Amino acid sequence: MTDPETPLPAPLGPERTVKLLDSASVGGAPVAYVIVLAAVVAVLSFIPFSVALSAGSSFPMAQGVYPLMGWLLGPAGGAAASGLGALVGIFLAPHTAGIPWLTVGGAALSALVAACIVARGRGTLALAVLLLLAAEAVLFYRHATGANGVRPAVFLLAYGAHFAALALFLLPTRRWIGRLIESPDLRRVWIGLFLGTWCATGLMMFSESFVSYYLLNWPGPLFVMFIGVVPLEQAARSGIGAVIGTGVIAGLRSIALLKPPGARY
Repeated sequence: MTDPETPLPAPLGPERTVKLLDSASVGGAPVAYVIVLAAVVAVLSFIPFSVALSAGSSFPMAQGVYPLMGWLLGPAGGAAASGLGALVGIFLAPHTAGIPWLTVGGAALSALVAACIVARGRGTLALAVLLLLAAEAVLFYRHATGANGVRPAVFLLAYGAHFAALALFLLPTRRWIGRLIESPDLRRVWIGLFLGTWCATGLMMFSESFVSYYLLNWPGPLFVMFIGVVPLEQAARSGIGAVIGTGVIAGLRSIALLKPPGARY
């Protein structure tokens, strides 16, 4: 018998890497993960909090967690989870659905943008997203100020929170926020999620507003209302994403759940 006081010998040989072997995945994220997180998005779709009706209806609390899917599952898996959850929410909670196809597309875009807000890598995807949003900004500005006579200053102030999100994405702050989210300090994670959610949902909302404006063509006075409303809504989305996201990430870290290849937390 081995003496219980005798230390066991250290294991020899190269360290093995544990890999998730699952053929059913979306961009490396297991389908089971995608379905579970999509269900979270669908449940949060029941709770409205917005008064700015730029997509035809109030917006759900789920918007605060769309970006979280990108950090938990990666670009493809996160976009699938957010888009699928939003799609289910359209049928179960039509009071927050807005324009259905725009809601689903915006949810997927938000997760995709968030997946680019990382400490390293994904520069090509970030550039593609940036070019798309830059084109939308130019077309939106020209249509509002040129075709409909909205004053340039009013337009810029109305979407100032979204332009701040664009600056966070364009500047090196994108990498800095990604490092905060990956930090072992949960206080830094909270800050990173707040700023990252502001960035991802701000760009999502700007993209949705761009499309909605061509469809609904709301009157100029609404732009004035947006000057005060949009920043408050962005703060609400960011707070939701930071509170829920920090709890989820803390829980996932504590149980040492195997992360999908694209996860960044």
